[in-house]
Amino acid sequence: MIVPLALAATAGAAPASCVPAAAKTLRASGAARIYSEGSVLYGCLGARRTRLGTLRGTVPFPATRIARYTLSSRYAGIDTVQMGVDTFSSTVSLVDLRTGARIATAPATTPESRPESFISVTSMAVNATGTLAWIGERSAIGVSSPTYELHALTAGRNVVVSAGTIPLVALRLEEKKLSWREGSGGPHESVPLPL
Repeated sequence: MIVPLALAATAGAAPASCVPAAAKTLRASGAARIYSEGSVLYGCLGARRTRLGTLRGTVPFPATRIARYTLSSRYAGIDTVQMGVDTFSSTVSLVDLRTGARIATAPATTPESRPESFISVTSMAVNATGTLAWIGERSAIGVSSPTYELHALTAGRNVVVSAGTIPLVALRLEEKKLSWREGSGGPHESVPLPL
């Protein structure tokens, strides 16, 4: 009788953490974790640990670092930025923590043709089926207002879902639906997934 009770207690227990004892957990979803050791960002799932990048800018220029990160039960989404003299660019990546592979990468927005451009990610989310969604903002010297773009990235596709000069906010990504809002008081929009 002692054995069945012990097994019942273990069956409902939370999965063991894949984060090393001295590291700091930053995000958790199911058994997956994003954590930092010093200035390095990692993702893990089970026994596999994957280096995602650095949290502090590298030198010499352009300085590169992870600015944003998001997590689902299997996938991590990261926003890697490069800061140069009068430029700021951003690239997003979808990482499968089960295999450690970076399965998709894309620029945060469509290219800016003007010099002294600034491209960044304002919000991002990833779901358990392998879709990474983000809102990118693009501006440049001499451009009167920024352009906002909502993207959805999978292993095989990068889709621009919405774009314009009205800020895109309230990003929400579910297994079968991507939703957002145009402006703080604007209507809620949504599209079914996969795209």
